[in-house]
Amino acid sequence: MSTPADLDEQVTAVRDALHGLRRTLLDLERNYADLDATALAVDDLGAPATAPEVLESAVDALRAAQDTLGTADADLDVAKRHTSRLKRRE
Repeated sequence: MSTPADLDEQVTAVRDALHGLRRTLLDLERNYADLDATALAVDDLGAPATAPEVLESAVDALRAAQDTLGTADADLDVAKRHTSRLKRRE
């Protein structure tokens, strides 16, 4: 049987993993933003688009994912404030 302390540690582990994912995502966003669009080409498999358009869309999507994870992070902070208070009756 799980104890409240065990469960709280799991919430902490999830929050820590999310922080790591957010850092990785931020690094990806920055690396894509640093690319020189004039040095890139776009394949012809989809709708016609220029490299600057595709690059901007990719960076925007990565930022949106970062925002979404930020919301999840805030929710986990709220959960953590509550889960850390629980204990077994004595």
